[in-house]
Amino acid sequence: MGNHCLKGEKVTLRPLMELLNQENLQKIYAWHKDPEIMFWLGLKPVNSSFSKFASWFRNTLEKLGPELAFGITDGEGKLIGRISCYGLDKGGREGEVGILIGEKSLWGKGYGQDALLTLLRYLFGELGLKRVRLRTMERNMRARRCFSHCGFRENRRLTLSLEIGEVPGVEMTLSAEEFYQKTDGEGQNG
Repeated sequence: MGNHCLKGEKVTLRPLMELLNQENLQKIYAWHKDPEIMFWLGLKPVNSSFSKFASWFRNTLEKLGPELAFGITDGEGKLIGRISCYGLDKGGREGEVGILIGEKSLWGKGYGQDALLTLLRYLFGELGLKRVRLRTMERNMRARRCFSHCGFRENRRLTLSLEIGEVPGVEMTLSAEEFYQKTDGEGQNG
């Protein structure tokens, strides 16, 4: 895939493997140690050493592949989060997305929405997916508002079995057709 970057209005998505220098790995490690950040992902904070975490994180990314795992960088090129598509069903042309804005000072400021819209343009346009889904905790209203602004609709309520336990959740879906109807045909909010 090489140096494939996806540009949004506020963010640029870069293949996450290309961003894994020592400084960025330390930043990602700090996000994974933060109880509040991990709570919203349904995970327990990491308690392993940095080297074990870095090895696990790299292995996890290699399994996803470079075209599906991106670092979210701000206008200055600083890593502020990550976004990925996983559970890809190439036959059904569907996938599931996950996003993390690790810089808490940027929560609620449109960075997640811009990153998600940018990824959706890529998934529906270049990869030809027909439908994307995501799951989040029912009580994660900030995330649900972001997803709704991007065109996702609540598909069903379910119980999420997460590392932190079972919690009420919501599955939201978006088809390529719905995405392009909601946007101006170019994946921009209209």
